[in-house]
Amino acid sequence: MYSRIKNLLSLFNKDTFHDFLEIIRLKFHLNFAFVILGATSFSERIDTGLIFSLLLMYLSFNVFVYGGIYTMNAITDLDKDSQHPLKCNRPLPSGRISKQSAIKLAVSLMSIGTFLGFLLFGINVGLIYVVFIAINLFYSLVARNIPYLELFVNASTMPLRLLMGTYLVTDSLVPTSLMFGAFCVGIGFLSVRRIVEKDIQNSIEARPALKAYQGNTMLWIQLVSFIGLILAFSSDIFIQQTFTAYLLMVIYFIIFCLGVHFSKSLRSYWRNFYGH
Repeated sequence: MYSRIKNLLSLFNKDTFHDFLEIIRLKFHLNFAFVILGATSFSERIDTGLIFSLLLMYLSFNVFVYGGIYTMNAITDLDKDSQHPLKCNRPLPSGRISKQSAIKLAVSLMSIGTFLGFLLFGINVGLIYVVFIAINLFYSLVARNIPYLELFVNASTMPLRLLMGTYLVTDSLVPTSLMFGAFCVGIGFLSVRRIVEKDIQNSIEARPALKAYQGNTMLWIQLVSFIGLILAFSSDIFIQQTFTAYLLMVIYFIIFCLGVHFSKSLRSYWRNFYGH
């Protein structure tokens, strides 16, 4: 473990801190909100202890484990990103970070993060960290170019985030309905990403699965997912604890997922967000 930390620190002698933040995709860390929803829905109280635990989980999971996963994705996407009109400016395709340094970074971050997951939060959370790495390996190496499968595999990480937050405060329940609702929201905003990616020139060459999403396909997928979210909302046996979480997910889905079909400014925002 000491050697992993040493390798991680040595990278900052070669690459800028800004490039490090870019390669671990700091702007995507907002999905940690699902962890927070899981924890706050089932916690008896929100106090400094819970906040501190969430901060530690954010550091070990989002910064280390997912930072390593995003770096791994950048390595597997290197050739395709080099052909993309916007993504070619990212640290790896532009050459600001070498492939060798990125490999060291990915392995170090995932190793340290998984170790911290088991150490700080126990076997349930630690195993979820391992499952995340496995899912993303499967996505990067197999699923990413298979239409629809790539959406479902990607969205499967959302309920796992929620479960991870739940395990932070209790290991006596699995909120299946809320997890399904989180999966539906995941499908909703992944559909937004595919919609705006199709707006960008040469994106289909970089992501071949986009060819399958013709016409109103993404809209229909979003509508079915929204119905799934409402069904989960209406049938959850833990609704007294989960009502606020559902309400936030429904509002988010309506404004930020379905809204992309009606608001040019929102569509432009998502295009800029996902295009770089």
